Amino acid sequence: MKKAIHVLEDDVDISELITFLLVEQGYDVSVFSNIASLARQRAEQLPALLVIDVMLPDGNGLDICETWKSDPATRHVPILLMSAYEDYKHDARAKCAEGFISKPFDIKAFLNEVKQQID
Repeated sequence: MKKAIHVLEDDVDISELITFLLVEQGYDVSVFSNIASLARQRAEQLPALLVIDVMLPDGNGLDICETWKSDPATRHVPILLMSAYEDYKHDARAKCAEGFISKPFDIKAFLNEVKQQID
């Protein structure tokens, strides 16, 4: 069975690239463009990994990270934060995530980080 990865990313080009890369690696990928759509899916299926953009149209990915890590039902799900703003990497709230990916990202480094978090 393929491992599921949920991607919360509002930029269509980035979400399409991530989807392509992850599907090529054999993962089952679900993409969400806003927090509300991810929240609806959360009740149906928990992913093996959650990739979250920090800046979203309906909120902040750091808040989602904190919410998932404070909930016993989701705290075990590894989270990768993504942002073009390197400063977020050092934000105290970013410590809730298992990893941080700077945009633009190196494809090989991104895939290695995903594999490390899932395996």
